[in-house]
Amino acid sequence: MKSVLSSPRSVLFALVLFAALPVHAQEQSSLLHTAPAQAEPGVALVVDGVLTGTQRMTRIVLRYRGPGEPYSEATMELQYGDLYRGIIPAVSLVPPGVEYYVEGFTQGGERIPLFKSATRPARVIIVGQVPSTRTPLRSEPARRSEPSPKAERRPEPARKSEVSESDEAMAALTADVPPESEPVAAPQVPARSARSAEPAQPEPERSQLEEDLALYSAEDTLALATRHEEKVKKVPAIAASFGREQIRTLGARTVADVLDVVPGLTISRDVQGFYRVGIRGLRNDAEVLFLLNGQRLNSFFDGKALMNLPVENLERIEVIRGPGSALYGAGAFLGVVNIVTQRAEGLLAAVSGGGFPELSNQLAPTLDGHVSGAHTFGRFKLFGDADVWYQKGDSEPIEKDALDAETLAQKMRDALDPVGYTQDKRFLLNLGLGFDFELSSKSQLSVSARMISEERSALVGLFDTVGSDSSLGWRVFLGNITYAHELNDRVSLRARLYGDQQNTDRLFQIGPDNFRTGPDDDQLFPEGLLEQTRVSVLSLGASVDSDISLFEGNRLSLGAVAELQTLGDYGYTTNYTLDSRHRPSLTTPEGVVDILELADGAASRRLSFGAFAQDQWTVVEPLTLTFGVRVDATQLPSVNDAKVIIGSRMVPSINPRVGLVFSATDSLVLKLLYGRAFRPPTLQELVETIPNTDYNQGRFEGNADLQPAVVNTLEAGADLIQSSGEARVRLRANAFLESFSNPITAVDTSGNIVPVRNRELGVLVYGVEGEARLEASKRASAWVNASLFRAEDQELPANHKYLTDVPQARFNAGVSMPIGDFINFDLVMRAGAERRNNTRSVLELIRRYTIPAYSLITAQVRTEPIGDHFELAVVVQNVFNSDMRDDAPRPDRMPGLVPREGVSAFLTLRARH
Repeated sequence: MKSVLSSPRSVLFALVLFAALPVHAQEQSSLLHTAPAQAEPGVALVVDGVLTGTQRMTRIVLRYRGPGEPYSEATMELQYGDLYRGIIPAVSLVPPGVEYYVEGFTQGGERIPLFKSATRPARVIIVGQVPSTRTPLRSEPARRSEPSPKAERRPEPARKSEVSESDEAMAALTADVPPESEPVAAPQVPARSARSAEPAQPEPERSQLEEDLALYSAEDTLALATRHEEKVKKVPAIAASFGREQIRTLGARTVADVLDVVPGLTISRDVQGFYRVGIRGLRNDAEVLFLLNGQRLNSFFDGKALMNLPVENLERIEVIRGPGSALYGAGAFLGVVNIVTQRAEGLLAAVSGGGFPELSNQLAPTLDGHVSGAHTFGRFKLFGDADVWYQKGDSEPIEKDALDAETLAQKMRDALDPVGYTQDKRFLLNLGLGFDFELSSKSQLSVSARMISEERSALVGLFDTVGSDSSLGWRVFLGNITYAHELNDRVSLRARLYGDQQNTDRLFQIGPDNFRTGPDDDQLFPEGLLEQTRVSVLSLGASVDSDISLFEGNRLSLGAVAELQTLGDYGYTTNYTLDSRHRPSLTTPEGVVDILELADGAASRRLSFGAFAQDQWTVVEPLTLTFGVRVDATQLPSVNDAKVIIGSRMVPSINPRVGLVFSATDSLVLKLLYGRAFRPPTLQELVETIPNTDYNQGRFEGNADLQPAVVNTLEAGADLIQSSGEARVRLRANAFLESFSNPITAVDTSGNIVPVRNRELGVLVYGVEGEARLEASKRASAWVNASLFRAEDQELPANHKYLTDVPQARFNAGVSMPIGDFINFDLVMRAGAERRNNTRSVLELIRRYTIPAYSLITAQVRTEPIGDHFELAVVVQNVFNSDMRDDAPRPDRMPGLVPREGVSAFLTLRARH
């Protein structure tokens, strides 16, 4: 037998034979549950059931609806043993009744009916009147002393007349469901179960704390790592997911606020006001892939992403630390962030006001409004959301810049005055609209479109000079069409067309009003020295992918994508000449390369092809293996010996991914992961040129000879969830080693204009990350996370190889607690040190500097739902007005670094219908 099984042909035949076994060869799973005959109006209904059968469920969903409503869903959570619990909220329990059924999902994505079905749901009659909601606040504890009808006795059957009338009223709920779409209902009581022969026993009464815990302790889900929703602790990646409730307890107002509490991530702002994400000690805009509902936000030109959106309309934010190129291709390098918008049924709205205190003791106002909603009309679901945000922003003094001596000599300010103040004005408009249409029981069409528009000032200005009249515009248009079809229980297909257009218009003032570059008349600049860059890029792509369940516990994902990115418009203009004389209008300076005409347009477009395969296989119950690989071909410029672009070439890249997830026990999960990622240089890094003047020194220009950067990452992690009495504790920890080959970096070696280049000997980063969370109830929790890492530049001498003099460290903590029945208090602390860029410069070795450590406190007071429809929240950020600084590109010319926001306060009103 041993020799037979060792034959590759025999092993292959055995696998094929096993994959071909019919699904019904395994025992059908079901949920042992008895539906109550009737229930009280306006009181949440607890649905408990025992899972039986041999099929493994990755997720169990309770689907419910009240009169005239579409089905909503709630996840059923494992309590202990095989007992699962789900909650139908009180708002759905209104006369004449509520209907529900339960289904599960296997590892391969197969849907299994566990109890009843959509066309034959369990029906619970609601007898009585819904309690009035006209009181200012709804008191949940008032029900604590009342015995549960289910726990005390079986509900008495409704009178015949009541049941008849209710049946007639409820019958209309299922009239629009076609009979052929009904799944086969699983038997409620399989004959094999010994427990099925026992009479149903009354469930012991549960405390309100236990009920809150059952609602709150659901494990976060994430779809980013495998393109399928999975529990964070089981995904083959070091990941984090923040749902709506968790985002609110953070007191977060923007995506940047949320990302800043993720272990291993650091949010900083540069002199131009862009929010930049550093992951594990490194920071590069083109190396963090930002997705909005799965569609890329990063610009083809410079890799930046308009990602700092408000959070009120978001369902969740998903984060992967480490490479993701095996699924997402170029740019998924340091990490991947997916922003998921709200598409739940109903209407949600919020309005917020507040701001920053100014030096004149007045308030720099911030006003924002948000609305999102979705409604289903039969097979058609319409959804949309909108954000409007206006802020005047904080204003902090900047003591010195590169023109400090000149402005003093020209008597444009007093010697004791700062050279200027930060400007943080912003107006943002974010509009999204889309629909889902169920073409048949097995196919669906989804269409969505979005427009994001931002007008803002630069925080400081350009590079190392203050420019209070800078104006930056950014418009993003996104479109997506997706068709999904389920061929059978084992195979599903998706086809997608997508596109985006991004237009940026960035006007920088690099010298103040009435600044002089000399004594002549044409050396006076009434509007200051101005520099403007206009860029328009367009991306069009198509993809097709498939999920195949080869056998129980296995899911194979295959896909291919083709994408064309083009530079539609580019303009670089200034109002000064190379010898710093005034021009009456903005004009292209001498020597600036026309990117659109470069090599007959070869540099202004990029064609890429990619194909991936990923197999996720649960070998045995506790062990899941993930094997993936993606092959990409990316168009890049080709150069001659003189480093001049003469055409284009296709550059191949192979990015494997291997993951091992081992459930040592029901509560302990171990992970071992390896991934490889690449990222090609951006168009800006390749070809942008800058005029060589007295006011542009120390900046960077393109290098057509750049090679793609590659990273190999090894990660090991552990995830532990334990119950302690009525509380739950979750612990996560991981260690990583990242080796970067040919990293693309901008290194200021001389203070003059220098090209971007590859660091040939690479960069090495290693460190640890950990987090702990204690959940006592739905309203009481505490958490803490920390990260510590070192980054080494292998090209520098041993005594200078560390990118920071001390290890880079982050520490975040928070606590949420109830104050009485209706008020909650949240406190978040963020602390860190040495937020840095990727390499040391020669100038920095001469002029060493350290970014001071910081500690920021956010406090929030928020209410429980008022009348089930409203919530109020007051949040104060940077409570103690701590002085926070970010790194400047030239600390020798901006020694005070970049000041960040001080104390701010906001009041938010939320409503739902």
